[in-house]
Amino acid sequence: MRYYLRKLIGLVVTLILVSLVTFFVFQILPGDPALIILGLDADVNQIEALNRTLGLDRPLTERYISWIKGLFNGDLGISIRYNQSVSSLIGQGLKVTALLALYSMIFTVAIGIPVGLFLASHSRKKYSIPISIVSQLSLSIPSFCMGILLISIFSVRLNLLPSIGYTPISEGFFKSFKSLLLPSLSIALGSSAILIRYVRVSVLKEMGKDYVRTARSKGLSKRRIMYAHVLKNSLIPVITILGLLTADILGGSIIIENIFSLPGIGRLITVSISSRDLPLIQGLVLYLSLIVVICNFIVDLVYSLVDPRIRLR
Repeated sequence: MRYYLRKLIGLVVTLILVSLVTFFVFQILPGDPALIILGLDADVNQIEALNRTLGLDRPLTERYISWIKGLFNGDLGISIRYNQSVSSLIGQGLKVTALLALYSMIFTVAIGIPVGLFLASHSRKKYSIPISIVSQLSLSIPSFCMGILLISIFSVRLNLLPSIGYTPISEGFFKSFKSLLLPSLSIALGSSAILIRYVRVSVLKEMGKDYVRTARSKGLSKRRIMYAHVLKNSLIPVITILGLLTADILGGSIIIENIFSLPGIGRLITVSISSRDLPLIQGLVLYLSLIVVICNFIVDLVYSLVDPRIRLR
């Protein structure tokens, strides 16, 4: 219980620090939001009036307290570019990015863990070499190159899958899944190659330990040793990399979402930066920070479930 309480306190403190840094950094950046909204031809009186409307004429601490209150109420301000609530824009983008992350992680785990286990248990077999080469190629090819390659094969030549656009899941699961299949595979092929390396190294390290030799001496089958003992003890580094990959994808796969024209968080980040939409950028930075912090918190909790000895540290 003390372990979970300590982690929860750490999460709250981190979130407070993240909100402080996110708010104050954007207050010292050059550029006047009122001037961005009104344009360069606006006179001083118009700029001052809009600053009063936006609350930018109030003291910094007062604005921070007001921003925190709005944060708890789900109000992150109004986007300059879209003239919509920042919270609603992030919510709309999150629906797409969350589905993309879900499919990508399913493909990553479905490919990475079985192939990693296979390479570890057949490391001295000749037929493991081609699999290792393919894995290394997937790791070395950037996700945007993989996306373009998949589009050229499955969209241009075979005409099997759409190359751009997103179909909401409300219009049919299969149509929605087809629209996200190529982008999720573009991410998963590289992510699974990373996971394969971690699983292989971790399993090989565990297979050299004394308890594995003891299990062999008792006559346990190789399959039972692998799945009942080695795999569980190899999960800590695997969970770490899965947490990092999940945070990275949920943070918005900027290049992939732009290549496939997906209206997700990554696309929103690109538009907000190009249009200097400071309220939206501020909300997105806070969102990205929260995703990383919460994913790390969940990873710590999963650690304690996989290996209860961690709670005693």
